[in-house]
Amino acid sequence: MNLIRLAALPLADDPEDDMRLLVVEDDEKLAKILSTSLSVIGDVDIALSGEKALQDVEKTYYDLVILDLMLGKLSGMDVLREIRRTYLMPIIVLSALSDIDKKIDCFRLGADDYMTKPFAREELMARVEACLRRTGGNFSSTHYKFRNMEVNYVNKMMTVDGNYVPMNRKTYEILELLVRNKEIIMTKQQIFDRIWGYYSTTGTSVIEINIFRLRKILAEYGLDVCLKTIKATGYMWTEKV
Repeated sequence: MNLIRLAALPLADDPEDDMRLLVVEDDEKLAKILSTSLSVIGDVDIALSGEKALQDVEKTYYDLVILDLMLGKLSGMDVLREIRRTYLMPIIVLSALSDIDKKIDCFRLGADDYMTKPFAREELMARVEACLRRTGGNFSSTHYKFRNMEVNYVNKMMTVDGNYVPMNRKTYEILELLVRNKEIIMTKQQIFDRIWGYYSTTGTSVIEINIFRLRKILAEYGLDVCLKTIKATGYMWTEKV
């Protein structure tokens, strides 16, 4: 059975060379087809096992991961769970399983999208592009610098003048999400979905609590002016201060 139906699509005139994508698929033929399709967006790495995928993610910060669930010894669910323990990079799950419970489990673990095999190339590309627009930012970057502040995506920490600034995990994740998407308004729902997950039973009030904590921390270094509250919408990190 063909897992992906190929159709002729125009190639991008100017591929975004700075984009890095990872295809996690144990079917080598399908992995190569996916890689060829996605190469119009950026550089694509292939991992033929869950173990290799986790090794690659530790070395490279990808803008997007395409993850098959049926991987063998280390399942796609296990890979998804492990990636989400540390990283925010967008993940689109591929699976021959179409039952709603499996989809819900993936979303609860932090998947950004779920596609059922077989699928058309046009749909894959549309979902990838939509996911990249929705998540924004360049997730292959390893750090963000502004003035005397640095946010290190590898070590998951913020420093000012080289000194570590302590904060809880969710507060840090909000900071990282905002600085990765600087000058873009992130709605409360977008922040909630990216950090707590679509199906989290936690109320969105946790965002206000963590924004309050983050603003208090930033104020100690005169950086709170960069964190803008957009009334009735959400928040934005800006360098235009």
